[in-house]
Formats: sequence, structure tokens, C-alpha cells
Amino acid sequence: MENFIFMKIFLAVDFMLIFIMILPSNLYYFHPLTLGLILVFYVMVIAFKMNFMLNSYWYSYILFLVMIGGLLILFLYFTSLTNNELFFFQIKFNLYQSLKFMFILILFYFFLKFYWMNYIYQMNYYELVVLSDLKNFDLMILFKNLMMDYFLSLNIYMIIYLFFMMVSVVVICGKVGSPLRQLKDVYEWSF
Repeated sequence: MENFIFMKIFLAVDFMLIFIMILPSNLYYFHPLTLGLILVFYVMVIAFKMNFMLNSYWYSYILFLVMIGGLLILFLYFTSLTNNELFFFQIKFNLYQSLKFMFILILFYFFLKFYWMNYIYQMNYYELVVLSDLKNFDLMILFKNLMMDYFLSLNIYMIIYLFFMMVSVVVICGKVGSPLRQLKDVYEWSF
């Protein structure tokens, strides 16, 4: 029974990955920051799938942190090289993306229905009884390894430290009134 639930979750995750991969099929309308956001969503889905597939969640956690660090560097490069441009979506683009999303949802529905019917025909009576008792399934067991009890004080320390660093960067940027990159108008050296 649990295998069927996990297969259903994996199937949904696979269809999400397919949708995220075909999302930027028309690169003319995409801003580089939008592509970075799509990459963040893709890494989040991959990390979620790795969390289910492996016994330890650390690999997915490290993958997510490495990708976020790389994307922060890319974001810094993009903001220093490009002008401050506003980007917006056009109506034709929104319609095109919604049609792609509807097609993926319909495909997912029919594939899941076929998979469900195939699984029902292969079940025995005991598995059907367990299937009717699905409401007692505890979803919190999936996230049991998210925090380690022995290192709770270390985790709280890291959270406070990261929050302090974030507030410090915001204060530094707010006092100067400019981004972290140097601008010629703001920082002119006079000798």
C-alpha cells in the first residue's frame, strides 16, 4: 500500500519536472532572473524527490544549498551587468503557458487513472482494506529526519546567526541607499 502512495507521489513529481523543463520553451519572453527562478523550482522538486528516494536527507539538503549559492552568484552577475529593467509577461505568453499547463494536467490525469486501474486489478482483498484505511496515514513520518534532536541548540544558533547576517546586509545597503555593487556616481574617489 505504501508503495502505491509513494509511486503516486513520484509520478506527480515526475510530471512537475516535465512541466518545469518545458516551461522555458520560448526563451524570447524570459528574463534571466525568471530562468533563475525556474531553476530554483526545479532544484526544489529534485531535492524533494531525493529526500524520498534516499535514506538520508543530507544529500538533497546539500544539493539545494549548493544550487542556491550558485544562483546567488549568478544573480549578482546579472544585477551588475544589466540595467534595472522591469520585466513583465504578455497576454499571449500567459495564454500559451496556461495551455501547456492544462495539457500536462490532462496527461497526468489520464496516466494516473490508467495506473490506478492497473493497480486495483492486481490487488488482493487485504490491500483493498488497507486502502480504505488511508485516512490514518501519518504524513509527519515523511519529515522525521528534518531536524536532529541532539543538535537542536546548534540549529537554533545557526538560524539566529543567519538572521543576524541578513539584517546586517539590509542595514548596510539601506544606509548607503545603493546595492552592494559599486556605482561610479555614488563612490567617486577624490584625491
